[in-house]
Amino acid sequence: MRIVSMEPTPSPYSLKVNVDEVLEDGKSAEYKATDDLSNAPTYIQKLFEIEGIKGLFRVVDFITIERDHRTDWEEIIPKIIDTIGAEREVEDLFSQAVHTHQDDAYEGVRVLVQMIRNIPTQVKLQSGDIEKRFALPERMMEIAMKAATFSEDYLGEREWVEQSPRYGDIDEIGERIVEELSATYSDERLEQLLELAEKNRTEEKEIPRKKVTPDMLDLPNWRDRFALLAQMPEPTEADYELLDKALGDENSSVRRLATAYLGMIESKDTLPYLYKALKDRSVNVRRTAGDCLSDLGYKEAIPEMIKTLKDRSRIVRWRGAMFLYENGDESAIPALQEALEDPEFEVRMQAKMALARIESGEEARGSIWHQMERAVKED
Repeated sequence: MRIVSMEPTPSPYSLKVNVDEVLEDGKSAEYKATDDLSNAPTYIQKLFEIEGIKGLFRVVDFITIERDHRTDWEEIIPKIIDTIGAEREVEDLFSQAVHTHQDDAYEGVRVLVQMIRNIPTQVKLQSGDIEKRFALPERMMEIAMKAATFSEDYLGEREWVEQSPRYGDIDEIGERIVEELSATYSDERLEQLLELAEKNRTEEKEIPRKKVTPDMLDLPNWRDRFALLAQMPEPTEADYELLDKALGDENSSVRRLATAYLGMIESKDTLPYLYKALKDRSVNVRRTAGDCLSDLGYKEAIPEMIKTLKDRSRIVRWRGAMFLYENGDESAIPALQEALEDPEFEVRMQAKMALARIESGEEARGSIWHQMERAVKED
């Protein structure tokens, strides 16, 4: 088995490694460094001998490799190539790595909210080996405990719902998420959810959502403004004025939510608003805008995403290089060549991948989500 290419994934901590050996249809295997690997294939055992690899997912003709946040790809990738073997062009692609440093602002904090019948019970954040839990306000916990009494299998029914990653200090993120959830779940909404829970019905869509107009965002408290947006119907092009106003809100949580909503409107008319969000002062908003542009996949966004290669945040620069790998064309070559001098290895790696695809004439395949969607349609 040899490596034929490598591709980015939506996380800077995982990498898709394409190989020339195909598993039988329907077969897949997932491994963790903490597993008993005595019966695993030899190459899997050898990969886990590489310091920094914490997880592997093997399916069809690729392996997704997850790294520990404390170990750089530049240390891991050469050892992966030595272990499996690779085509010459793959070796050349990653042969120029130099030492880089870690930056807490780059590390995405994984966000999970525990739910019981659509009612949140607690928040869990994970950053590398650090895990922290945050309690929700007492009024929310009281409703959650009442809802739990209607369940015959409380432990089995609880679920952790993952949200988009956040960036920054884990304690500050935790406090902000608790504030956002407290604002989103008003007493009225909690009582409505409790009533559904008692009827053994968990479809939150049964709760009417209220139309939000731009003038309603003049409320002085950001929590009230956030709650209005969080409980509005699914956004459409008719909401551009509202969401544009929210993009100018003084609170970053409101601006980030507005950006995420814009990404749900599948129209090229959405692009100017997302370009505005790309220039936001908050890295979370700028990264969210990059994610939305990637999900939409419009090539018209290429010039704006080229500009993000100069962003002061490396997570935004990384996102820009990844977008150009997914959707970029020859117009991005000069900026990507310049990005090869970026001080951060992950950014340089994505820029090299994008350049290799574009210069080889390979057609852009879009984001991994677009690829999966096409694969489903083909099946």
